[in-house]
Amino acid sequence: MQSYQARRGPTPYPVLTLPPEITSEIFLCCLSETREFDVLNPREAPLLLTHICGAWRQIAIATPQLWTTFYIAEENGFFDDLATVAETWFTRAGICGLSVKFHGSVTDGTDFASLLPVLRRHARDVRSLELYVDVGDLVTIDPPLECVSLQKLTIGILIDLEELPSSSLPLKLFDTDVPLLREVSMYGEPASFLALPWQQLTKFTGESYSGMECLEALRAMPHLTECTFAASRGNTNEVFHHPNIQHFTVLGRSTFDGNIANGDILRQVTLPALRTLEIHDVDHFNGSTFDAFLLRSAPPLQKLVIRPSEGDEVTEVILSDTFLALPLTELEIWRPSINEIFVPPLLGYLARDANALPWLRSLSFHDCNLWMPLGAVVDNAALLVTQRRHLAGCEQLRSFHLGAGTRRNVFLETLPSEARDTLEKLKESGMNIYIGTEDESFI
Repeated sequence: MQSYQARRGPTPYPVLTLPPEITSEIFLCCLSETREFDVLNPREAPLLLTHICGAWRQIAIATPQLWTTFYIAEENGFFDDLATVAETWFTRAGICGLSVKFHGSVTDGTDFASLLPVLRRHARDVRSLELYVDVGDLVTIDPPLECVSLQKLTIGILIDLEELPSSSLPLKLFDTDVPLLREVSMYGEPASFLALPWQQLTKFTGESYSGMECLEALRAMPHLTECTFAASRGNTNEVFHHPNIQHFTVLGRSTFDGNIANGDILRQVTLPALRTLEIHDVDHFNGSTFDAFLLRSAPPLQKLVIRPSEGDEVTEVILSDTFLALPLTELEIWRPSINEIFVPPLLGYLARDANALPWLRSLSFHDCNLWMPLGAVVDNAALLVTQRRHLAGCEQLRSFHLGAGTRRNVFLETLPSEARDTLEKLKESGMNIYIGTEDESFI
């Protein structure tokens, strides 16, 4: 037997017998969207793949898609000869578009000064550029970059210690036109801070903004279809009409620096083309402000998500004629008022009136208060989905979700058996029904 094995030689691993094209595809699946550190981490792909064996190293180096993302975070420390590493990285990407992200201070990281010429040489291949730096660092990008392929730009200001003279604004980061640029995110500085072809943009995010800075951005970008703001309380009574925004997100807290924002931006805009509205982490959701926004905009709204901050125990939406006439297909409310103010009346309207949210297909209530009368709500829910099926001239509910905290025993004690039986039968017939805690459905 030993002589036979000796004649055969070592048994190859099956994975090493795969064609290089298949191995390349497998390697691409190893790329992580959420990295532990930056791309120079040898414990993650793609560098990890070059340290397994010679064959894998050759395949990895010859797979340009593995090298299209270059992310450097200063807090993880700089590597020796970073410019050479970047040149090798960008060269391996070949003709594939580059996504470059830098987080840290350019002036403090002396290696980055040598990296700028490398970035400049490959600037024409950069499709996405993210710079989280100090204000003074942006000034060092001179002469400007030639990013003719740029599609997405993100600028986040870490520290704004340098008072730039007004004559130096707006800053010009790009030496030529950026004809493909459609998406810009700005954190900590208004749109007027940069010289960009604002009129061609279709997607914009502005965080740590004032109300005036929001309106300034909207005026500069008439062709926006998607917009996100995290804005502080407005100091103007002006109301701006934007005819093209279809997707609007209001944040109550900046995802960049954690600054508190609010939902006052809804007082300042009219959005007649709006199809999706999401309100996240906003303190003290104001139902009157929201209803006035709907009345003023009369939008063809199809999706509405209201998720206030955890400090707000209830969400109250005024059940006005304007709200009930919306062409919503999806409604998601977090921490709703399940007393007589909101949820029971809404369920009643939907059960008996085909003109109340006539296109609604998905209705979700999340994180309901466990100490409220959930049993009555479940009864009303069973009545709603049963009677809605017999109403003519409206869409049928296809999904209903009622989630209430995490206390399983309290929930089970309030779940009426008759309503439970009704909902279970509807679920068996194909309807998507979830009644339970946020972790477990009891239907």
